[in-house]
Amino acid sequence: MNIRVWKIIFTAIFSLLVFSYAVQNVANITGGMFASLAYVLSQADHAAYPESVMPTITQPALIWAALLLVLVLEFICGTLAALGAWNMWKYRTGTSAEFRAAKIHALNGFGAGVVVWLLLFGTFGAAMFQMWQTEIGTSSFNGAFQLTVYSLLLFGLISLED
Repeated sequence: MNIRVWKIIFTAIFSLLVFSYAVQNVANITGGMFASLAYVLSQADHAAYPESVMPTITQPALIWAALLLVLVLEFICGTLAALGAWNMWKYRTGTSAEFRAAKIHALNGFGAGVVVWLLLFGTFGAAMFQMWQTEIGTSSFNGAFQLTVYSLLLFGLISLED
């Protein structure tokens, strides 16, 4: 297979991965997802660094707003990656300029992934709300780290000239 087909396959796999997590989050929205996010935002059980520059958030409306932001961005990420895979498939035999233009949705999907997992989970969750101090928070942060790496690696790979 040529490099273009591999780029399409990798983008489609990433889209499937993101949609799988997003749908799992929806399936568990009132249980695990809300409870996990509420726990992290409450900064409960922080022993190593009990003080934080961020105020605790326990108001359900604010927790729901954060939860919906994560979900919306996950679905945007997955949708953009899927559109990118589809567009690249359509132009897989096109000129370099056509194929490069067809990548834009995929690249934006990978960029959205960085925003979701590096900004929301890494910066806000881990650094500002110190979610790394608890088992639930550490698990979420580790998963977000993996997805950030996938997003960045694929962004770089798909960006390369073929």
